[in-house]
Amino acid sequence: MAPPSNVHRCLLQSDALDAVRSWTNEIASWPAGSHVWGHYAEVTDSGPAICRTENVSACHGGYSGLVNGLLRDVAAEALGQPVTDFKDKINYKQPGGAGFRPHQDVVAYPDAGTVMSVLVAIDDCTEESGCIWLADGITTVLETDDRGVVREDIATELNWYPVALAAGDAVCLDGFAPHFSDANRSREQRRVLVASYAATDEHYTRDHYYSARRATMSSASGKDGRFRISTLADFAGDEVAPDRIANDVCTHSPI
Repeated sequence: MAPPSNVHRCLLQSDALDAVRSWTNEIASWPAGSHVWGHYAEVTDSGPAICRTENVSACHGGYSGLVNGLLRDVAAEALGQPVTDFKDKINYKQPGGAGFRPHQDVVAYPDAGTVMSVLVAIDDCTEESGCIWLADGITTVLETDDRGVVREDIATELNWYPVALAAGDAVCLDGFAPHFSDANRSREQRRVLVASYAATDEHYTRDHYYSARRATMSSASGKDGRFRISTLADFAGDEVAPDRIANDVCTHSPI
């Protein structure tokens, strides 16, 4: 299938991409559990490996400038109206790192309305390294299972296609777009930045999202006893619960 029209090739040019990679390397060295909004590890054959950092722009000026500048402009153009950022994250997928089950982002955003996410490839994203897969034409919330992911019988009927991205490329995802990714079967890491935005006139803020996220995750973990890295249990790997969690302030050194 031809690449979707919502792909932006070479969104990050050489110098900008180099800067993002340098920032990401430093952030990946933070200890698991040291970031108040979430810095998580997963189990791999090579031992624990960082798999996600949430709300990274709150502790990083470079990422904050990117999220509140270029990527916000891309999201606003995609939605055709002003937008406000409410979430961002880095997903790291080391060799052997797990993917994510089919899901829709809007299900994970309590009280959100019109949303748009911009996924930026920090490294090449290929089918072998676990690139994102999309299903077009969905404009409503699909039925989910008890994990919050799209029911398997529904997911198998969707028309999926891979979105391979070169480092520096980006793809826009609206809140209803079903997507998933496979494990990284390559020998190279596959990292992406995902910044999410809501229509400004809906007044959905970062504080609103992360407060609701913390409450939702705490409640869900209390019910099933499972530590998780997101409000949906869509992560296909085995999360590592850190010994300590920074609940009030980051305990790493902000960059």
